[in-house]
Amino acid sequence: MGTWMRSAVRKKKQFYIEQLVRFGLAADRERLEEWTMAELRREYERFHPAQTIEGGRRHGQTSARTGQAHH
Repeated sequence: MGTWMRSAVRKKKQFYIEQLVRFGLAADRERLEEWTMAELRREYERFHPAQTIEGGRRHGQTSARTGQAHH
């Protein structure tokens, strides 16, 4: 993989980590660093408010990986 692609993947991974921490799904950034890009993207899409059917947050759902409730 070229350096440009590696840099782009790293930036996207950091974006997902920052968003998941902001959503309150994980407090441990180091633990999220161990996740794959696919796992991070899946969690982000699952809890991103724009991705819900209602157009808002879904309360009471839990993260498949962390088991924490999303409020």
